[in-house]
Amino acid sequence: MKQQTLLQAITALLFGNKYYANIINTRGTAKCELSSFIFSTKADAIKHRNELQSTRSFLYVETISFRSRREY
Repeated sequence: MKQQTLLQAITALLFGNKYYANIINTRGTAKCELSSFIFSTKADAIKHRNELQSTRSFLYVETISFRSRREY
């Protein structure tokens, strides 16, 4: 478990923890969807984005952030 300041712990309790996910497009279609992976750091989401750039099936659209009280 990572170290948190008191302010971060209070924010996580009130609003939830911050997570990241990538939105992808299936190439050749107008279908955009949320990737099946949820990341706890932006660096991990960027790493996944770079991996998506090398595939021919999916096209990276954007990275979103959200807060959730659930642990992922």
